[in-house]
Amino acid sequence: MPAGPVDPGVLGARLRQQTEINDPTTGAADPLEVEARSELWPHTSRWALIELIQVSQSGARRLEEYRFTPTAHAQGLPQFHGPGLPVAIAFERSPNGASRARIYSARALDSGPRSCLAADGHLPGERGPEGILARYFAALQAADLAATLALFEPQGYLQRSDGRIYQGHESLRARFTQIYQSGGTTLRFCSRIDEGARTVLEVCLPDDRPAAAVYERGGAGLLAAVREYR
Repeated sequence: MPAGPVDPGVLGARLRQQTEINDPTTGAADPLEVEARSELWPHTSRWALIELIQVSQSGARRLEEYRFTPTAHAQGLPQFHGPGLPVAIAFERSPNGASRARIYSARALDSGPRSCLAADGHLPGERGPEGILARYFAALQAADLAATLALFEPQGYLQRSDGRIYQGHESLRARFTQIYQSGGTTLRFCSRIDEGARTVLEVCLPDDRPAAAVYERGGAGLLAAVREYR
């Protein structure tokens, strides 16, 4: 899906319809409190352009990936790389029709008392015979650099939550070498969206903070892209 501009007023109206928003700045709060306090609310005074990059949906869950470009005078935002700040919004509708949202972005914004979703012992699970995600998370847990790189396409990339991109095996090698200096990473898996060759996982990090990531498989079944949101 090509990037396209979004009307901030329309996005704000959708967020006000939620029963609760789990936001990096405010934690889980009423939409009006989030609107008043959050750095990420789509106020035109702060954001010059909001672009929708990708949508992934399955059943009652939907994840929308955005790029927020600040106005020239916006202050207090974390440093980011590229044309805008990556932001992901997860919407989840309950059986009674009520909807709540969880907002993910750069780790530097994560100052609110945020809690993870409950872990799901059946995740991450796998579709098809390749088991690429199961192999990826096993490599992360073991801090196995060679195994990790082998799971990416030659021009596959990792996008950090601040927008920095590591593309190609040499760039990925530098990034994962840095990650693995402190050992392996074990995640607790909370929710999953599958749409075609794309999988979205919401997880609980080792420090008990929530995060989301989008995993895209290439034609050979290897990872073409991993985009992280905190």
